[in-house]
Amino acid sequence: MIRLVCLLLCATFAANHTFAQSSQPWRLVEATEQTRVQFSHVLRMENLTDQFRAGRQGSSDQVLLSRSLMMAELRRERATFGLELLDARQALADTGSSLSSGMINTATLQQLYVNANLGEVVQSGSKLGLKFGRQTLDLGSRRMMARSAYNLAPLSMTGALADFTTAAGQRWQAFYFLPVQNVPGDLQSLLKNRTERDRESKTARLWGVFNEMPALAERMRGDFYYIRLDEKDRYDQPSANRELNNFGARVFRPAASQQLDFEVEAIFQRGTSHASAAVTDVRALDHRAHFYHAEMGYTFDSAWRIRLQAQFDYASGDKDPSDGTNGRFDTLYGDRRFDFGPTGLFGPFSRANLVSAGYRLTATPMTGVRVMLAHRDYRLAEAKDQWVGTGLRDSSGRSGRGLGQQVEVRVQWDVVPGNITIEGGAAVMATSGFARRVPGADTPASTSYAYLQSTLSF
Repeated sequence: MIRLVCLLLCATFAANHTFAQSSQPWRLVEATEQTRVQFSHVLRMENLTDQFRAGRQGSSDQVLLSRSLMMAELRRERATFGLELLDARQALADTGSSLSSGMINTATLQQLYVNANLGEVVQSGSKLGLKFGRQTLDLGSRRMMARSAYNLAPLSMTGALADFTTAAGQRWQAFYFLPVQNVPGDLQSLLKNRTERDRESKTARLWGVFNEMPALAERMRGDFYYIRLDEKDRYDQPSANRELNNFGARVFRPAASQQLDFEVEAIFQRGTSHASAAVTDVRALDHRAHFYHAEMGYTFDSAWRIRLQAQFDYASGDKDPSDGTNGRFDTLYGDRRFDFGPTGLFGPFSRANLVSAGYRLTATPMTGVRVMLAHRDYRLAEAKDQWVGTGLRDSSGRSGRGLGQQVEVRVQWDVVPGNITIEGGAAVMATSGFARRVPGADTPASTSYAYLQSTLSF
């Protein structure tokens, strides 16, 4: 960590000296109307003290992550061709690390697509784009489909996306995708930064439709969507055999000075699934789950642009493991960092069997500097279901539902806007209730996590 701090300080000094006279972000290749080429490099040190996952409680973990990315687009009158290459690697992790393929993916093709611009084909003043190939997609609130910003090796999808915006500004998206699997996924291969060609899933198909309404009422926006996931278990790619219909709706008012803002989202899941991805698990369960998110905030009229938010999340759990019904909510390919804190080596909470309430405070104390403080309480929605992602479960329900409290702080500094950003943060989770009483576990009283990251774009 000390070496990384020194490296970032040197980079900061050099950047300020080099770019002091520039008012625009520097680019290695200047963008034109026909081409855009951009490079970026992320360097991040993570440290976890007192592991909370089953079988590894009390141990510590650290990793130095680096990611190089190149994005290029070639634009023509009616089409855009895109290429994105990504290389994410690690150093310093040990044999007990909680690395994942969302953190490490070497020499991979992240995106390769063609986007056809059909202009006003359907309606005067409208826009229609058809995008084919490997791509990434942020959908709505990003709780069901997202390109993760914190995981350095986000998931891609291969397929087709139709994006239609009416003359009045209403947006419709329809898609059919095969999720791309980041490989390898085993710990030994990740530790050695082995390279394998990512491949489309042989078991999963994802399709749906999304509608964004920019003007429900004064300063109020909304969206609703339907997503279908069809997944078939295979001997070489075991899965939970999910066949899920997801119905979602969201209403929100963006933040503005001296104004109340809010967001409410509800998602209902119906279909079938297995309780796990184990090869021996062949029992199809009736899947009936739901999720709710609500938040309200206020931005004060101050030089620091202080904003205070109250937040609440409920993701259903499985009430009874023996009743033939799976009630645990599945967030599919959504991101969770913006709701529940850092992922990476940390990430103790996910959008499944969870009830959480808390608050968040953000401010901009000076130009280019953003700070955030968040505090949340976490509990299981159902005492008999597991603490998802940790491997801890008490099927009797006698250990209760309390998980604990989490406090997170984060500071971001745009050293050279558009070129260099330095970010640091920390989170502390104090466990209680279920987390301390579940049979067979030795969960530490607290777990701490810290990271320091630099991002260079050019």
